[in-house]
Amino acid sequence: MKRGWIIPLLVALVAGGIAFGVTRRLLCQGEDADIDRLQDVSFLTRELKLSTDQARQIESLHAALGSKLTDCCARHCAARARLGAAFADETDAGMRTEALLVEMCRVYEESERSTLENMRRVRAILNVEQRKQFDAMITRCLCRACDSHGASGCFHSGAGR
Repeated sequence: MKRGWIIPLLVALVAGGIAFGVTRRLLCQGEDADIDRLQDVSFLTRELKLSTDQARQIESLHAALGSKLTDCCARHCAARARLGAAFADETDAGMRTEALLVEMCRVYEESERSTLENMRRVRAILNVEQRKQFDAMITRCLCRACDSHGASGCFHSGAGR
């Protein structure tokens, strides 16, 4: 008699797991998709109807930003690794850990400022109508990132993409 419940229970668990996975994928798919699309020059070319020259300029800007963000990410990770060692050996009343934290924040700020400057440079390439559409895309992307992770969860995860 008890075995009769096992199969329906297993089926319900599997169905619930599948439903959860599908729902999560559908809901979370748009979070990174907007960021990825804004970094995809072919997408921007289609959506904004970019000229060949505009697309080439934006592609160059994106490549330079990618290099800059990769460098920032490497420096941030190196400081974070040193932070772990410094934290374990706080014989200097936390002075080294504080200095490393300041370094990490400075590098993070540099990456955010570089990203913002890149968006400004892209906007400068666009005509008025394209700029309005690009601004709407940026706004939607930035708002969605914080809505899905909470205001404190907006850490830049796209570095080096």
